[in-house]
Amino acid sequence: MDKRTKKKILACVISLLIIVGSVFVASKVLKENSEHGVKQCIAMYDQPQRTIDVLVLGSSHVHYGINTAKLWEDYGIAAYDYSSAEQPLWVSYHYLIEACKTQKPSVVVLDFFSPAAFDEDHKYKYKFLSDSLYGFKFSANKLNMMHACFDGDLKLWNKYFPGFVGYHDLYQDAELEDFYKLFADYEDFKGFTPYFKMDSVALYQPNTEDVLAPSDKSVKYLKKIVDYTRKNGIELYITVVPYSLNAEQVTDVVQHEDQRYNWLEQYVDELKAMGDEHVYFDYTFKHMESFDLRFDSVK
Repeated sequence: MDKRTKKKILACVISLLIIVGSVFVASKVLKENSEHGVKQCIAMYDQPQRTIDVLVLGSSHVHYGINTAKLWEDYGIAAYDYSSAEQPLWVSYHYLIEACKTQKPSVVVLDFFSPAAFDEDHKYKYKFLSDSLYGFKFSANKLNMMHACFDGDLKLWNKYFPGFVGYHDLYQDAELEDFYKLFADYEDFKGFTPYFKMDSVALYQPNTEDVLAPSDKSVKYLKKIVDYTRKNGIELYITVVPYSLNAEQVTDVVQHEDQRYNWLEQYVDELKAMGDEHVYFDYTFKHMESFDLRFDSVK
């Protein structure tokens, strides 16, 4: 190989490295680190291995309602809110797999709000995808999660794959502070995003008689989560962070969240009847008084 050819090869390699490096830096700088899922996902990769005992999955109710610092200070529980806005169960499932690549939680807490509140075809179905996807590292697991999220919609693949496509236009809004993202260390961030606004709402008494199953897709991925936790020796604690029950989440759609919680209660009872003791459901709306919460007044 002559010297001229070697120079050409070297120039090509250097050019390729510059392009890859530029895309990497731009991706870090331009990515919106929202605290509605993106930051929670990025920070998971900064957690030391095998340091999370309790992994909490679910919607924004998790990172607004479960104070990981308080759990550590008062009970010595090392928990992490691995949540994202309106997180559906198919995202929760793939988040669980991703976390377990480096963590070995003994308990998984699963918030059931999203599958209870939203039918499979609700109009906000794809609105919050960026919060669940942008912080997630590329892997076979991410591709599987995207496949589950996109329902075969090619427009969504074009929008979110590769991830840089979704936010590269944000260069117009980039500021000097954004470059600090290149050196950010999120080891101390455990997902909790405090939100202190308070409003009075009507206390709704749940319908504990009627039963309505979540969407078929939600049931499918709930079973996957149950199976995964069983096979990996993880206790699965399903719960509901208290909120204004059956409030209208989607315009002109009657909410039946309590009826889906009734279904979940029956489902867990059936698992236990078959000898599966690793799954629990805390139907919080049935014992609101134990939390000393007053929905009808602001303290």
